[in-house]
Amino acid sequence: MMPVPQSESADINPHKLHRPFRFYDPEAVAVLTILLGLFQVLLGIPVYYMSIRIHVLYMCPVFVGAVYVAGGTYAMACERSPSRQLLKHCLYSGIGALVLGLCAIVVYGYAVHDIKHFELCNSEQSVTSSITDCPTYVFVGFFRAIAALLFLYDISALILQCFISFSAMKGLKNN
Repeated sequence: MMPVPQSESADINPHKLHRPFRFYDPEAVAVLTILLGLFQVLLGIPVYYMSIRIHVLYMCPVFVGAVYVAGGTYAMACERSPSRQLLKHCLYSGIGALVLGLCAIVVYGYAVHDIKHFELCNSEQSVTSSITDCPTYVFVGFFRAIAALLFLYDISALILQCFISFSAMKGLKNN
């Protein structure tokens, strides 16, 4: 029986994501990043109807969520079939997601600040009726809740992308 030749990649150490902690699982971090990105994409739908002065505000969570999904997908691919090329793509998408996520925080902050310029119900109507009778109060409350969710998802995904980018950078440096 003839011996089967091994591939060249079996002789060298495969390029994998670095594990900085014993309890750090890159696959779990990648899946959470993908889910947070999908949540942001889905929150782009109600933001489309709530944009007051920023007419393209709905595009921000859609693009940021798509980049987070791409970063998580590259991290999952690096873990499943490690290669140097995938690690590079994972690092580049992670850094891009960090920059885009920070820009999104600024845009969301401006959008929440911009809601103050929206005219609320007059004082006579608010004294005689309840808060739920004025649709503007409900709209402002709903918009702030959506903005709070976008902030929460964006900051959570930023932290996870930091871990993924750090793991990819250390994985490239070690190999």
